[in-house]
Amino acid sequence: MIDLNKFGQIIASKRLSRNMTQSQLSKILLVTPQAISKWERGESFPDIETLVLLCYEYDINIDFLLNECFEELNLIDDICSDNIESYLKSPHRKEVISKFINGTLCSMRLSSFFYLLNVQERRMLIDKVIKDELQVDLSEFIVLLSPAERIKILDGLLDNKQNIFEISHLLSPLESKKYNSWKLQRDLGGNHYENS
Repeated sequence: MIDLNKFGQIIASKRLSRNMTQSQLSKILLVTPQAISKWERGESFPDIETLVLLCYEYDINIDFLLNECFEELNLIDDICSDNIESYLKSPHRKEVISKFINGTLCSMRLSSFFYLLNVQERRMLIDKVIKDELQVDLSEFIVLLSPAERIKILDGLLDNKQNIFEISHLLSPLESKKYNSWKLQRDLGGNHYENS
């Protein structure tokens, strides 16, 4: 959520530092002076096109401006599968992922937001699952993964001698061959499975 009062303070101070009146700024932005006044008092917010023009006029980055005005929210109480996407697009992205890993968002299912994660975040979660630091339903998790991620998690789980029987029915023929080779090596007393 945007803190309208903070937004108003920032744009008012920028305008005043340039010795501009609300009327002068309104002519540049093609809005009324009353609109500028409402923004600066925290009563309203400009549309996106006007916001872009405003940032251009003040020579500030729109991301910087919006991040400065983003309200601190109690993420634990507010996050649900319906709004997780907006939280992952907010400045609180890392905090949301961290809270999931730490178990604070235990009601949140990984499948509701895994597809929204970038490659590094996905790798981090996969590594946590492999190290048994993050508990997930493997049969739900494996179907979310790309082929390369599936191989990574299977290799990691097998290297850690974790049982993947519960997901064996979800494996591709190549993955099944690798798993069966590992099982055979284990049953014969070998320490490692063979790469096939």
